[in-house]
Amino acid sequence: MTETSQTPSSIGSLIASRRRRRDDAPGRAAAADTSLRVRFVRSSETVLEGYVIDPVDPERRLAVELLLDGYLAQLMRAQLFDREALALGLGDGCHGFRFVLEAGALAGLGRAELRLANLDIALGEPIDLRAATGFDPSGAPSAGAQWDGGLTLSGWLDINSTSVAPRHVEAVVDGAVVARTVADRWRKVTAGNAARPVAGFRLTLPRSLADGRPRDVELLAHGRPLPVGPLTLLAFPDGLAADLKARAEYEQDVPRGALFDAILPDHVPFSQFEDWDRRFPLVPVSEPGNSRVAVLVVGAGDGEASLAALGDHPGGPMAILAPFETSGGFDPAAARLFLETEAADCDAILWLRAGARLRPGALSRWQAALEADPAASLCYGDLLLHAEDGTLQPLALPAFDYERALEQSLFETAFLMRRDEAMDALARGVAHIHRLFLAPVEAGLHRLGRFLHVPGFAATCPIPSPRAEAETLAASVSSHLAARGVAADLRPRPAMTLPALRVRRKAAPATIALILDADDPSLPLREAGEALRPARRAGDVQLFVSAGILDPSLREALRLDGIELLQSSGGRSRAARLNAAVEAAPADLVCILDARLRPVGADWLDELTSRIAETDVGAVAPVLLGGDGAVAEAGRLLSPLGHSLPAFEGMASGDPAYGDALTVARQTSGLSWSAVLTRRAEFLALGGFDALLFPHRFGAQDYALKLQAFGRRVVQSPDAVLKLSALPLRPPGDGSREARALLARWPGVAASDPFHSPLLPRGGSLHAGLAWPPGSLAPRRSQVAPARAVPPGWW
Repeated sequence: MTETSQTPSSIGSLIASRRRRRDDAPGRAAAADTSLRVRFVRSSETVLEGYVIDPVDPERRLAVELLLDGYLAQLMRAQLFDREALALGLGDGCHGFRFVLEAGALAGLGRAELRLANLDIALGEPIDLRAATGFDPSGAPSAGAQWDGGLTLSGWLDINSTSVAPRHVEAVVDGAVVARTVADRWRKVTAGNAARPVAGFRLTLPRSLADGRPRDVELLAHGRPLPVGPLTLLAFPDGLAADLKARAEYEQDVPRGALFDAILPDHVPFSQFEDWDRRFPLVPVSEPGNSRVAVLVVGAGDGEASLAALGDHPGGPMAILAPFETSGGFDPAAARLFLETEAADCDAILWLRAGARLRPGALSRWQAALEADPAASLCYGDLLLHAEDGTLQPLALPAFDYERALEQSLFETAFLMRRDEAMDALARGVAHIHRLFLAPVEAGLHRLGRFLHVPGFAATCPIPSPRAEAETLAASVSSHLAARGVAADLRPRPAMTLPALRVRRKAAPATIALILDADDPSLPLREAGEALRPARRAGDVQLFVSAGILDPSLREALRLDGIELLQSSGGRSRAARLNAAVEAAPADLVCILDARLRPVGADWLDELTSRIAETDVGAVAPVLLGGDGAVAEAGRLLSPLGHSLPAFEGMASGDPAYGDALTVARQTSGLSWSAVLTRRAEFLALGGFDALLFPHRFGAQDYALKLQAFGRRVVQSPDAVLKLSALPLRPPGDGSREARALLARWPGVAASDPFHSPLLPRGGSLHAGLAWPPGSLAPRRSQVAPARAVPPGWW
């Protein structure tokens, strides 16, 4: 189909007459005659698109309806960007619409019509869906790009816009090419209810452009400018805060500069670690304190090199314990003898795995941290993995994450521990450095408050052999859990970079309420219920549907399927509706699931219940995949602007991610309410989702933080996977308003999320490189401070 025009008599007069009948207002002026410019085409097998423009009032956005075989199917406001509309020169080109048809329903459809919403006025010619003609060109944007802060740009290219592969992208500043990259990753672009895969790219500009001056950057793909226009960026050599601090007359602006650095962070690729390290070296504290530190090197490896890296260590005695039975193992009797004799007057013990080398300045920072915090048992830092080719791979760690430390080796590479707690652990027969690192938990001490993470790359170590280390890791974890009285099955995970286990605890019997969240009553709820049937058979599980008004026949069909309907009145927010559903679903555990999700594997619910078997776990979430198989949700973090950000969104399923984080269970500060398992009693005790402050978007993130402030952990499991069968609806309401409220309530987490490193960027791509400048390097715990009171109306 091609562009058409509606005559004034067929459109303008009808609009005016219908308005007169509707308003019944004497003397009201008739609508001005107008001719609408319309394009209604089929651009692919399942996509119908086009534009509707009023040339007299191009700022007006008209609502259109799609009718299929005479029945209303979809409604949309024509406000999407459309290249064909822009070419007309009438307005800004944001007059487009795109409807996506269900592929399975195409065989039964014959005719598609477009009409003005509520006015029953036909627009353009109908489309014969059975015709075997070719498709018309799409008006959807062919590319997109944005400035992510600092010197980083990201964007995408339509995979159908060029047949050339690979898709090269260049950045041009002042007529010169300053950086190149390849669009080598998948992204998903959504417009209306239409989503399509595109080729994504990320590009880091040279540091010479970080000079405090605005820069216009033009992006080219295969020599042709992208249709996004030049992007303007502003970056500073060491961050705006440092730049302002260097100018005494502007020192009062430093706090504002620090906020700018947090909101629009800069970063460099990991490959530029040496440049980053020279600019932000590990600075020793000026007064390390008076504590004496002994050094013990354990395990197989070059222990002499570990001691030599300490130089003239003046604090206390040093020793190397012979490897004992397993890698990382040692004789606890020999360790106790050393601590009771040579190290009897020492306050703390520096434990090193043989081959690990502490970097200058690290030990004094750890000493100061432990002396300043009498409640802490031990402290640790970040690592540099020494590859065979001599390069260093930065591994920035979170604040103490018990779940990840249990399943993944390397946290224990180097740490400083109080002598008396080390003695207690050795007296219990602890004979492996990994188990020794976890000893405060084993002793019954609160796992959130006994471990200090001191940000900074404190030690280098060889990259371990995952297969060789997995067996010794399993032995350590097995003895640790046995000492705690926790029954679990252990098995090695597939070899990636770091040794890892899967820990499956034995869960006590519990009743479970599965609550299907149907924010769209037209979702195939019976199909969703059928997909959950294996989980319902596995134990004492009852299925509920939380929805608004449903068709009576559907309600009866759900009842016959054994599914109870928890119906809510119209107009209720998602938070209020789910709160009511949880209150009405009596069970020990409640699992809230978006009705669009389908399980990948039969044991996903067993996996979630095994994680929440630990009494201090307050909520567990699975990994969610999009329809294209890429990661849609795998834990969230709170940004400096108060937005809840998905940590690994867009990564291919099976990608281990930075630090192998997607291969093991780990703690996260936030989650989405698409899928979460929690205890019903704790949910109700904490007030559930705050329907006043966070009615539509960030209620689950707020609930996760309330749990953590209460002393509970929030865990994300890679072994429970669900996949979205359709795109979620865009949440209603003001997202920026909820973000401001989240920032006001949890400012400490927004400033420094405990499960994200201050050495990594906090905006754009969260694991794309090293933050320039880094965030706060103050010692930190994984505890979350209580929420601040936020009076309604003040955010």
